Amino acid sequence: MATSISEAERGATTAAVGGGVRAGDHDAPTGSGLTRRIFVATASILGAVVALALVLFYVSAERQANKRLGADIDRTAARVASSFDAGAVDLTDKVRIYTENPIFRSAIEQAKDSGDYLDQAQTMADEIGASWVQLIDRNGVLLARSDEPAAEHVDLSASDLVSIPLDSGHAKTGFGVTHNAVLFQAVGVPIRGAGGVPVGVAMASRDVGDTLAVRLGTETGSDVVFYALDSTGAMMIVGASNGVRDRGAVKRALEPLVIGSPAIAAPRDSNPSAAAPGTGGSPASASASTPGALWTTMREASLDGAHYEWAARQLHAAGGRTVGGVIALLDRDAVLADFRRSQWIILGLGILAIAISFAVSGAIAREITRPVRALVVATTRASEGDYAAEIPSSGADEIGALASAFRRLLADLREKQAIVEFLQTPAAGRAVPVGTSMPTLRMAAGGEVTMLASGQLLAGRYEIKTILGVGGMGVVYKAIDRELGDTVAVKTLKPEVIRQDPAALERFRSEIRLARRISHRNVVRTHDIGENNGLYYITMEFVDGRSLKELIVSRGRLPTAAVLPIAKQLCRALDVAHEAGVIHRDIKPQNMVVEPDGVLKVMDFGIARMAERTGGHTQAGMVVGTPEYMAPEQLLGDSVDARADLYAVGVVLYESLTGRLPHTADTPISLIAKVLEETPAEPRSLASDIPERLAAAIMLTLSKEPTQRPRSAGALLGLLDRV
Repeated sequence: MATSISEAERGATTAAVGGGVRAGDHDAPTGSGLTRRIFVATASILGAVVALALVLFYVSAERQANKRLGADIDRTAARVASSFDAGAVDLTDKVRIYTENPIFRSAIEQAKDSGDYLDQAQTMADEIGASWVQLIDRNGVLLARSDEPAAEHVDLSASDLVSIPLDSGHAKTGFGVTHNAVLFQAVGVPIRGAGGVPVGVAMASRDVGDTLAVRLGTETGSDVVFYALDSTGAMMIVGASNGVRDRGAVKRALEPLVIGSPAIAAPRDSNPSAAAPGTGGSPASASASTPGALWTTMREASLDGAHYEWAARQLHAAGGRTVGGVIALLDRDAVLADFRRSQWIILGLGILAIAISFAVSGAIAREITRPVRALVVATTRASEGDYAAEIPSSGADEIGALASAFRRLLADLREKQAIVEFLQTPAAGRAVPVGTSMPTLRMAAGGEVTMLASGQLLAGRYEIKTILGVGGMGVVYKAIDRELGDTVAVKTLKPEVIRQDPAALERFRSEIRLARRISHRNVVRTHDIGENNGLYYITMEFVDGRSLKELIVSRGRLPTAAVLPIAKQLCRALDVAHEAGVIHRDIKPQNMVVEPDGVLKVMDFGIARMAERTGGHTQAGMVVGTPEYMAPEQLLGDSVDARADLYAVGVVLYESLTGRLPHTADTPISLIAKVLEETPAEPRSLASDIPERLAAAIMLTLSKEPTQRPRSAGALLGLLDRV
């Protein structure tokens, strides 16, 4: 018996998986060097990854720590600003409620002497919780101040806290500094008379000092410092949280930064006369409703060896003059103490991770090379013609994919081997010469055929050698392409096909163009369509093999071991064709050729459509497809899709395995009626050795309704793979 699988295939198999291992080298080294190289590479990569991760952690953690510090100082600044906002709103609301009281308003309007005004100011200061209260008349003259009973009746109309409430009737808020360096926040609220016209102003204040600084420091976890500017512009610390122990040191460290910074330097007031008596400056006119725009953040400063994040904000007088400010401080060292400790912990863990990575690298190297060694042994056996090697499962990684691919390769080789052995057995029938290897198709009634003689030159290019077959649309020849030196098959078309339907030629050209897009080892390649002296012809790949129909006729029924690989190859061919938009429409054993090496070739893609008229009608005397293999919808003239080809596949498999067609009849009409109405006998009732899953897949493809068949050739292939 001739060798079943070619030496070229063996060499390709060996080279593909074995890496050049020679047949017989069972004791060849399995690659301790490979294990070592994998270990070194893996350990280097893992070590580098861990080291890089450590570096990235340090950089990222440092950045995140700085962001946290910045966010914390920003939150402190926002909290201080919101405290000023809330304080201004609270003080304004309380003064407004007090001034809108009819009893207070009447008392102000009916007061006889300054003592009456002083009583009202002191009572208001006590009830609203103000540091002091001033009452001013409609002309802007001071009537009384709660904390200075002997205050002079001076004109305060130049102050914004007085003029704006009197002129507009709206309240005004701001900051100021007293003559004894007390920073305060004040509001001016109009006192309205009976007609709603301002008859005076009530000015109230709250001191900004240690009490507020301590409260804000406790709430934010930061240190808060309030400062005032004296008449020379020098800084005076007027309030600080508990963390600020040495105010002198803080003043010396911050004054050059705050006073000397262009971003924080106070704009000088062009109207210094607008000051309330005894304040050393008028209350600020800047509202705290836009705190973010008034803060300047300087991310780092050093105070007595400690590092701080800090932010500063100016507090302005009514005319725009800076009277003081607030500074928020956050100790970097205290905040980052836990982070610094975690750095050392991470460093220790990183060293441990590198050590573990080396151990893991060794295990990985051994795990990788174990299936590789098994594949080497299996490849060596395959190179010697033994395709029964068991490939161990290797998971879902690349080695597992390689093992799975090699497992499929061995299965494919075993299937091809089964076909080759079947073809070589005497029971398969006598060998058929190459000249009759192409299928013989049925001629249409009354068709004329232009025969070409052996040795004749067609179109000045194709030298006719012999007739391969005669079909319903013309004659098939074996020829030599003189331009390329290749052996090709030439199919001439009957002239009446073109004469009866001139539009068919253009449709045919379109179908041939589609068919040329199919490039697959299981599809006979269509080369071109041409014309010579009115004779149209198609050139195709020449296949040296035997048609499946010949095998069925000579054997009667074929074994499952031979039919199953043929069916899988047929499904692969159809899957590619259908993806390209080409439906065969005439799948039958006559159009399928099995080569000596077990490869199936499907012919005549795009040719069956030639016999169709536009709208689905057929030409007189032309047979479109073969009724025994046609799906019910195709027989009825309905539009067909890929599932019509799958029906034909089911008929081919049924015939191959049982030796008979699913439906037979004496006349075409009776045959069509059976296809449309009757369910064929189960394949296993005719041949009990057919596997149940294979029989079920065949019956599924023979369903009358297309929707009940497999949805695609790929889906049918999946069913066959599970047989």
